[in-house]
Amino acid sequence: MSVKYTKLDSPLVKFVTLDRLFNGVEDKARDFVLASSQPVSTKKNASVFEKGDSSSAMYIVQSGRVEISLISQLGRKIVLNQIASGQCFGEIGMLDTLPRTASAVAMENTMLLSVSRKVFMEAVQKSPQLAVNLMEVLCERLRWVSDSVEEYALHSLDVRLARRLLVIQTKFSDGQGYVNITQNDLADFAGATRESVNKLLMLWKSEALIAVSRGKILVLDREKLALIAHGEAAG
Repeated sequence: MSVKYTKLDSPLVKFVTLDRLFNGVEDKARDFVLASSQPVSTKKNASVFEKGDSSSAMYIVQSGRVEISLISQLGRKIVLNQIASGQCFGEIGMLDTLPRTASAVAMENTMLLSVSRKVFMEAVQKSPQLAVNLMEVLCERLRWVSDSVEEYALHSLDVRLARRLLVIQTKFSDGQGYVNITQNDLADFAGATRESVNKLLMLWKSEALIAVSRGKILVLDREKLALIAHGEAAG
């Protein structure tokens, strides 16, 4: 499976892909990981794992989409990331075998590849570059979380929502450019209420920045949305 490394013209620029994980890794190590890992079929809205679960494997998304989230003490869901086809997740638990730090749920019917710690460590013996790549993956994820914390603390909803729309449009859009996502899910991803997100989406729709239909969003003016994402234009 070959998935291209993608850069996004917004402040959140990197996505970890399968090619990124195996960049420079010897073929024998890559083939060993893919051949020795277990396929997992997950239905829409099904849990892959919950925060606090025991862990000894990471997952590679072969098709579909997975949401990584936490539930606050007040019962509010906080979406940390959405994982696309070709990306990996659960790498922290695989490495330290401690309880999961967040929950993972399939947002649509999803095919996964479960990579055990044993398989990964054997592959590292065949090609140490794999370990270097995963360290870079972890650094990229940490930078993503740091950027997200900064967004929630310092930026207004229009900036956060524009950034999230650019992210999901780049990662998940179909052949016509539409993204399948509910306003509830988008609100969780932007750290806002559905009502406030709906109000802003309707404003952007009236300004021809986006098109909105039931469960779908199409970005019409990516350049203007990127300006909003950078805090350089009013929503």
